Amino acid sequence: MPNRLDEISRVIGNIEAEVRSLSASVAEVRQTSAEHHRENREKLETIGDRVEKIEADMKPLANTVATMQPIVAGYAVTRWKIAGAFALGTSIITALGWVVSLFAGKIVTWVVSLFR
Repeated sequence: MPNRLDEISRVIGNIEAEVRSLSASVAEVRQTSAEHHRENREKLETIGDRVEKIEADMKPLANTVATMQPIVAGYAVTRWKIAGAFALGTSIITALGWVVSLFAGKIVTWVVSLFR
């Protein structure tokens, strides 16, 4: 017959086994967590390096764009001036054509009368 002391020893042994198991699990979780942390840190460092490289590559482009902005703005103004001149010229030619078409008969009669 098992006595009370044997029962207590068995329970203590089970508790020790569970504590060892939990300790091993905690150690494994810590190790896995540390590995994930290291991997994430390495990825962030890689991303940071890539961003720095992109920034370094973009600085000359930013200077070029800053230099080109007034030139492009000048081209836009010139283009609008040309479009305005073209519209004005078209309007003048259209108005002259309209006037000529209104008086075409009279003009033809007058021209023919000059040669008689």
